[in-house]
Amino acid sequence: MQKEDTNRKQEMYTILRKWKKSSLSLRDYGEKQGITYGVMKYWHRKYRAEYPDSKKSISKKETAFIPVEVSAPVSISEAVPIEIHYPNGVFLQCPSDLCKKELKNLITLL
Repeated sequence: MQKEDTNRKQEMYTILRKWKKSSLSLRDYGEKQGITYGVMKYWHRKYRAEYPDSKKSISKKETAFIPVEVSAPVSISEAVPIEIHYPNGVFLQCPSDLCKKELKNLITLL
């Protein structure tokens, strides 16, 4: 009985790892595999409890900064707003004369 549980667990964890690499929702991936959404949710909760670091695995490519190109030099006297656009749709807009410490605080809050 214990061996069957271990085999099922390994099978489901393999399916969940493959799901994480896909672009499908948990429900859609489960349906493609012939597994109900309830079963997928149950195993996903167990997987997250056993591997808490895997909740939101972000690739190194996603965490890298995007190079910024300045088309023309801007003098400091001009009030040009700074805009930072995040992949999730959130964007931060603040005046360019904002001190570095305040800007860092704003960025870390998001």
